[in-house]
Amino acid sequence: MQTENNLSLQTKHYIDSDFNEESSFRYQYFLILAQNEILSIVADEQLNRIVSFKSFSNNAASFLDMNYDQLKLFTEITDQFTPNYKSKRVIIADDNAILVPDSLNNIVESEAYYQLNRRIKLNSQVLYNKLNILNTVSLFNIRNEILKFIRFNIPTADIMHQSLLFIKACSLLDEPVTENTLCINIHNEFIEILQLGDNQINYYNNFRFDSQTDITYYILAVAEQLNISKNLHLVIFGAIEVNDSQYLMLKKYCTKIALGKRLSKFTFPADFSNMPAHFYFTASSVLLCE
Repeated sequence: MQTENNLSLQTKHYIDSDFNEESSFRYQYFLILAQNEILSIVADEQLNRIVSFKSFSNNAASFLDMNYDQLKLFTEITDQFTPNYKSKRVIIADDNAILVPDSLNNIVESEAYYQLNRRIKLNSQVLYNKLNILNTVSLFNIRNEILKFIRFNIPTADIMHQSLLFIKACSLLDEPVTENTLCINIHNEFIEILQLGDNQINYYNNFRFDSQTDITYYILAVAEQLNISKNLHLVIFGAIEVNDSQYLMLKKYCTKIALGKRLSKFTFPADFSNMPAHFYFTASSVLLCE
């Protein structure tokens, strides 16, 4: 698909046979903004079902680095916002987030606290959202140009960071994780590493990587820090397969390694059966948003 800004977008659409655009008032809408991909998702909360899942991607484009004038030219994407949905949420999927215990969260000092851990981007804001079940707050940094795009197109939308959605989804996995398990989410430019235990977050962080060796290094370094490297279990989500060199490299250092699966509490369009179950784990769990 060629857009008005001369970018060629690869588009995929998974749609449920029962999806009715004229009944938009009963659906929840989710927009996920990532570096090289934008997802437009419609879900039926009553049925716990995703009824429409659209992916717009371009490996040469960095959507989160664009300005408002560039983003507004993606009319095939902005057209998705038009229906009068029951609710609308925007989810930022990048590595510009840190976690803070809710008890330590202070809105006035959130920017200063974030700056102790990460560099704040120019012309940006630090926002936050909460994960009530685990008493955790995510502080995340978002450029003003992205905020402008959201507020001009979806003014009533709640904005959250995908880190909390990943954590909540992992806490509800059908196969409970052990104290030796790390949940890994591999994105195009960064990975998330999570350890859960006793209904709490023992460890969470994200790391940018330039090579497969970087991914392995970060995982093993975290395992060593948590003292689980001798009996390491991995559950991996993201764009990876069992015959990939990355998977085979990690397999050498793990007692147990497996590709994750989508949560069984949700259902999806029939075409989802053609998609590996560990792909789009966070996106397939959007109905968990608080």
